[in-house]
Amino acid sequence: MSPAPAPHPDSKHDLRLIDRTRSDGAALRTMPEQIAERIYAAIVAGQYQPGERIREDALADSFGVSRGPVREALRILERDFVVRVLANRGAHVTKLTAKEVNDIFEVRRVLAGTMVRRLASMSQATVARFAPAVEKLEQLATAQDAQAEAAYLAASVELSLAIASASGNERLAEIMNSLARQSWRYTKLGLSDPNRRMESARTWRVLLEALLVGDGQVAGNAMEKLVNDSCREAARQLERGAV
Repeated sequence: MSPAPAPHPDSKHDLRLIDRTRSDGAALRTMPEQIAERIYAAIVAGQYQPGERIREDALADSFGVSRGPVREALRILERDFVVRVLANRGAHVTKLTAKEVNDIFEVRRVLAGTMVRRLASMSQATVARFAPAVEKLEQLATAQDAQAEAAYLAASVELSLAIASASGNERLAEIMNSLARQSWRYTKLGLSDPNRRMESARTWRVLLEALLVGDGQVAGNAMEKLVNDSCREAARQLERGAV
């Protein structure tokens, strides 16, 4: 899951549903879902800080909609533990905690490892479709520009979700999408260091090569390592008070 760009105060009508389907025939997301993606992107980008209140009226004005769709959008984010809606106090961005990072990543590790091991029985041609994404990660890991961190994070999550989709288990893919949203801010901490991104890219390469030869155990272990490494680094950053 890749969040949509953060909302801009001058783009009030960006979220209008012009048609009920996209050109590829897939159903369009509802307006609350689109707004939720925009709010989420703003949270990830740091436009809202942990604990900060998100004001419905300001967002409604920004998007040029009533407060109803905004309120529904915030409820969507609340289901994924990104915001918390408090009675008479409105919606607030959830704070990052060491306990939450360990809880979320424990679930991710088990599901992601199992998911990848299932892919070992897939054809080599199917697995090879992931090769360009791994190559992109390797290129981004060595980049020195200021956008490299955000680009690597987005590409890594996108690849994880592509693998989930390829597993053929729609419910698993849905759960992995939700977990990606819940853990995005933690993964961002876990990949904030350039050396961590290099290590991550190397592990993705191990995972891909293992799948290409049908070694599900090695591939699953590599995926679990990716999750564990991000979890440990995120926890370390939280202990240092980086957030």
